[in-house]
Amino acid sequence: MTNVHFGRLICWLGSNEETGISLKIAEVESGKNVAELTVRVLSVAPPRIITTRGGRKTQLTEVLIADEPGTTVILSLWGFGQGAGLSAGKVIRITDGWAKEWMGKVQLSLGRSGHFEEIPDDDSIPPITELVSTKEKSAD
Repeated sequence: MTNVHFGRLICWLGSNEETGISLKIAEVESGKNVAELTVRVLSVAPPRIITTRGGRKTQLTEVLIADEPGTTVILSLWGFGQGAGLSAGKVIRITDGWAKEWMGKVQLSLGRSGHFEEIPDDDSIPPITELVSTKEKSAD
């Protein structure tokens, strides 16, 4: 496989072409796969029971995440128990996610094969106080 083809493959998978590793939230596009994204959890909404179009009941947990000051997105976790161990301040890596538009905003979900894992905080993502204080300033 040539470098040109490999670069296209990385782009198609949703990785950052410059580093070949992980996207930033600002680079996520609706309708695209998100190969890898490392973020900090800002808040976790209480889970709620949703009835799907097919009539099946499931649980939805919405998690507000950020990776840079002022850059946030909702991660929708579908299924009973999903997101149960998450809390504000934790750093997670999302792998094989999916971006979609919902009510005019981009949101992330895991899809069928995606997952997330808590990873050690190596200070590569700004602390929650910096992420939240910038978000509050931009809302004024």
